[in-house]
Amino acid sequence: MNSVIQGDPVRHRTEGWTGTVAETPSKLANHAWVNRTSSDPYPELVLLEDLELAD
Repeated sequence: MNSVIQGDPVRHRTEGWTGTVAETPSKLANHAWVNRTSSDPYPELVLLEDLELAD
């Protein structure tokens, strides 16, 4: 995945969990802050290559 924007629904490619992008990464960043849809209240930093857009 090359770019995501805040609010995009995403899925982790290998772990299968889903969430939404909490903050739009800069153009040079290879990570994004993602809020999981589970009960975890804090976003986590995830490699963009591990994410795909969720339907």
